[in-house]
Amino acid sequence: MGFLTRLGLRRSSIWEPYTILDYLISSPLIYLSIKFYYFILFLRGCPVQAPKDKPAVRLVCIADTHSQTVAVPDGDILIHAGDITHAGTVAELNTQFDWLRSQPHPVKIVVAGNHDYCSTLQKVKGRKLHIYGAPYMPKVDGYRFEYTEATQPWSDKVPVETDILVTHCPPQHHRDLYQGCPHLLREVWRVKPLVHVFGHAHWYHGTEAVLFDKFQESYERLLSHPRRGLIEDLIPSQKWLDVLLFVYYGIDGVLLSWLRTSAGGDRGA
Repeated sequence: MGFLTRLGLRRSSIWEPYTILDYLISSPLIYLSIKFYYFILFLRGCPVQAPKDKPAVRLVCIADTHSQTVAVPDGDILIHAGDITHAGTVAELNTQFDWLRSQPHPVKIVVAGNHDYCSTLQKVKGRKLHIYGAPYMPKVDGYRFEYTEATQPWSDKVPVETDILVTHCPPQHHRDLYQGCPHLLREVWRVKPLVHVFGHAHWYHGTEAVLFDKFQESYERLLSHPRRGLIEDLIPSQKWLDVLLFVYYGIDGVLLSWLRTSAGGDRGA
């Protein structure tokens, strides 16, 4: 462990989030772009509005409990997005499943290591929800359901009618600690589920709105550039043009969103 890591200025492993110094060393442009991205998402608000003529359905989403039993909020659907145990023993699985069964949620969806995939139609509060789940992960340490670039399973895999997608793996560039899958990202763009629940990147728990527009597309393209340090970022390049497009689409999206709101229209669908 280096001196800067001991001081908390650099992250100590790939499983921890980038520090500000990590970003400045790898790519200040990427750091500023990420901050701008989340600021624009805040200004635009949630892109999906609950139907006014149907009751709301509350999702409770957890992942990576690793044999822990924790307090879980009440809700209509409980979703566990994988890594339910620490070592994967039968005893750990039984304990975790007993804990999940004890929860009061009427519907429970679990992506675990004993199913290839799960596709189900659930009726909750009079509403039909198509839910699809899969535990596939890019190859890391030889665990089950891992895949290589040549064996990636995501091409046209998820049914287009899916409302809630549950995977253990994050899509690339979204709360993924730079370990997300580009093939899963393309599949999410193709299907455009209302909700995508995933785990794996412990430090990036939380929520993020997705817009499926030019702004999001330009953000993902920008984050795909190699991170070559402060000096490289100061040299005019294609990355500069992508940053300008990204900023333009961000401002344009905010203005259009505000215009629709002031005109009495609904945001999203």
